[in-house]
Amino acid sequence: MRHLGSFLVLLALVVPALAQEKKPEKKAPEPRTWMTKRGELLWEETFEGGMWSKEWNKYKGDFKVDGDKLKVAEIAADGHHPAMSRKLGNDNVVVQFKFKFDGSPWIGFAMDDKEHVARLILNPDQFKIIKMAGTGGTTKGWDIDTKHQKLSDSAWHTVVLEIYGDEMVATIDDNAMVLGKGDGMTPTRSRCELISGGQFAWYSDIHVWKAELDDKWPQKRTQLLQMLKKKAEPTSGK
Repeated sequence: MRHLGSFLVLLALVVPALAQEKKPEKKAPEPRTWMTKRGELLWEETFEGGMWSKEWNKYKGDFKVDGDKLKVAEIAADGHHPAMSRKLGNDNVVVQFKFKFDGSPWIGFAMDDKEHVARLILNPDQFKIIKMAGTGGTTKGWDIDTKHQKLSDSAWHTVVLEIYGDEMVATIDDNAMVLGKGDGMTPTRSRCELISGGQFAWYSDIHVWKAELDDKWPQKRTQLLQMLKKKAEPTSGK
């Protein structure tokens, strides 16, 4: 009987422990979207196996996979900033990736067709969305919206870029936001590019979904613009 009692005590200790071990970890929710909803997942790049997928075409720069992170450096002799491109998959998309500054003065995600179309540019102290046009020597850009934000803290940050028609919305860490229209911006965005300057820039966990417009966007846009304007207004001291 003594042995049976010891066994029951042991069982009472082990079973809850095993149940606790098997409890699945909660998956962190995806960062919020504002203008659109995530539709079909078009592609993802996790740099699994220490390499990028064959869909990418490297143009200039030094791209290396360290673990499951992409480390990028500019090569002075190239005479061009680092750039690696692939097919985007749709004209209207939700793009999400992680990035980190490690000395680089800027990190970007570009969308192009026969010429440049739009860009998200991240700097150590700000980020912005840009309407683009032209190619090579005819390249031009117009800032749509800019937000000052400290990003040079050597930490990983998550950006979500939504582009639908001629509008763009970008948020960082589900918090800071830029948004606006690129009037006259071409609706065709056939490919994307990872672009950066200097050394080093880091990318990780790139996902691209087909964007489905939120039918409440007109009302949400008005509310967001009012909120962002209010935040930008200087506060008067008493």
